[in-house]
Amino acid sequence: MYNFETFLQSVRKSKVSPGEEINYNMGPSPNELEEIYNSGYCGVIPDRAAYYSLRTLAPRFYNVYPEAKGRGKGKASMPFKAALTLDKEFGGYESQTTGDCVSHSTRNAGMMDYCIDSLFGETKFKGRLATENIYGARGHAGQGANCSRLAEYVSQNGDGGFLPRDNYITDDGVVDLTVYDSQLGHLWGRRGTPGWLNKIASENKALRVFSLKSVEEMIDAFAMGFGVTMCSSYGFSSTRNSDGVADKKGTWNHAMSWCGVDDTEWAHDKYGGPITLVQNSWGEWNSGGKIHDQPDGSFFIKPDV
Repeated sequence: MYNFETFLQSVRKSKVSPGEEINYNMGPSPNELEEIYNSGYCGVIPDRAAYYSLRTLAPRFYNVYPEAKGRGKGKASMPFKAALTLDKEFGGYESQTTGDCVSHSTRNAGMMDYCIDSLFGETKFKGRLATENIYGARGHAGQGANCSRLAEYVSQNGDGGFLPRDNYITDDGVVDLTVYDSQLGHLWGRRGTPGWLNKIASENKALRVFSLKSVEEMIDAFAMGFGVTMCSSYGFSSTRNSDGVADKKGTWNHAMSWCGVDDTEWAHDKYGGPITLVQNSWGEWNSGGKIHDQPDGSFFIKPDV
């Protein structure tokens, strides 16, 4: 299993002067991030610069929607069902073929509000959203990305936004995004997603990108129809129990979208709190029970995770 701490240590040891003390507590700099990824690291790592940048730009959910407090309490809120209504393959589709999990997580989280707005006639559903332009904005040529950086890319303050899968032909360039092609996003990493494509994507930005700091905010965000993108080092079993729940197992440097929550009395009685639905990007990688019509490749996590 990849461990970014090992890569960070090797990078800093190669540059330290004899007798100089190495500080391993400070997060990697932008130059170190690029060197770590170019050294072969694959996965998610903390990028403090991107995190603090997004935290400055992204408001707290309750600060924008104070009326949302308590909206989801005691309920099962499953915004992913809007995505399943318009895209029957949602969740189990497009199994990732490179280290682009953060772009899948960002896209899948965006699909929630996009599909809900489409069902209410606030926008037109033009098909599944692409991942390639999002992954191309990661800022380096290696594998993997940072959640905050790519969330900022699709935000009102970012360089891009969401693109429905389509064949884009302009005087400035041509790219076929009708079918998932991980190599496109991978090859764009060093120079970034083409500017002309970002210009098109910027016409479909996320209207809001929030920062969630509590379980209560997450529950109410789901009740309002939002999806969540999350980077972590937690791994999970490939076998779900009869309730669709997977136990924590191992360590993954990985990003997955969170797309629903069961905060009902049943969940509290059986699991001691709300269980949250996590959507992976590995296709039909797991098996076992399902509830709430959860998508392929998904699993619920317990409240103590």
